[in-house]
Amino acid sequence: MKSRKLRFKHLVLAFSIPFVLYAILGGYLGRALARDSAYRYLSVFQDVVTLVMNNYLSEPEMDQVMNGAIRGMLEALDPDSCYLSAEEYQAYRDPEAHKKADIGVELTKRYYLQVVSVLPGSPAEKAGLEPGDLLKSVGGANTREVNVIAGEAMLRGGAGTKVTLEVIRDRQPDPVTLEVERRDVVVSPVTFQNLGSGTGYVKISAFRPGTDTDVKRAVEMLKGQGASKIVLDVRNSFGRFAEEGAKVAELFVSGGVAARLQSRKGETTDVRLATDRVAFAGDMVLLINGGSSGAAEIVASAFRTAKRGEVLGVPTSGRSAVQKAISLGDGTAVVLSVAQYWTPDGKPLLGEGLEPTLVVERTPEDEEKGIDPVLDKAIEVLGDAAKLKKAA
Repeated sequence: MKSRKLRFKHLVLAFSIPFVLYAILGGYLGRALARDSAYRYLSVFQDVVTLVMNNYLSEPEMDQVMNGAIRGMLEALDPDSCYLSAEEYQAYRDPEAHKKADIGVELTKRYYLQVVSVLPGSPAEKAGLEPGDLLKSVGGANTREVNVIAGEAMLRGGAGTKVTLEVIRDRQPDPVTLEVERRDVVVSPVTFQNLGSGTGYVKISAFRPGTDTDVKRAVEMLKGQGASKIVLDVRNSFGRFAEEGAKVAELFVSGGVAARLQSRKGETTDVRLATDRVAFAGDMVLLINGGSSGAAEIVASAFRTAKRGEVLGVPTSGRSAVQKAISLGDGTAVVLSVAQYWTPDGKPLLGEGLEPTLVVERTPEDEEKGIDPVLDKAIEVLGDAAKLKKAA
């Protein structure tokens, strides 16, 4: 009897999720149709659950079945929508209370957990982790059914402790095992160098509070070294909050709209740039790729809209949305993307990404050889721009 009550509780929980999705995301128009669709999907789901309970080769563990069904439903939406257990939700709501040492990576979900970016000087970099690496397992636990929020928590732990990662890497037939020591990562996500011939290079590995301050400091130092042109590199760079991308864009673009946030109901909010924060007004090139996501896409949108310079590389990831955590009443929660960013001229970033103005690809073979045709092309473009100015 107790087992049946438990099953019923989970069925009710699962059935309620489409209505939660509908209540949060549904617009005024088409509500009746959406309600009919929800009932139709619920009917199919109920049929499947009944078939599993009555016909599976052994009595299924319905806790696991329902948990998997809920997680799968949300995972099918986008990498940032997910289901949180009571423990995960508590940590999500109060991150400072659960703050621990980590290894210095940003994650997304692509079947397994995937590394988007690696902070320079971090334990992850020292251990050899690279952007694009798939984390098949963390501490021995397979990540196939692990969401990004839970994955980040799995990587954290006491300073000085170690975590073992099973890593799948392109062009390697078998997974490799890496052991990474957790530390309190306080390194800047911004690095820079003088490339010579008046060209400076600034690389942003991640967008966090204060990243714009680090970028401004890098720009001022490069200008002091004679840089009159800058390559800004946001490849394999992620930030959850659009405002962090806008703050960086303001250092190079004066005013205007960087992007537009739109809910399903059609309500819009412009991400506007200040007019008094420009730190560099010289020639620029922006580098992007499939790992440029979130705040990095806001920077790219600002550059393209303002025609600030060539945007080189390949399309961005299309991971630009705002998430909202919704409690399910039993301590668990769902995290849903409830609004998405668009370019000011009406092109969606979520799921679509942003196109470069000039397509240049860096292949795995290029990386193995240590060459970067995208950066090389950027230097060439800036050199041509300088020649044209000189000729004029």
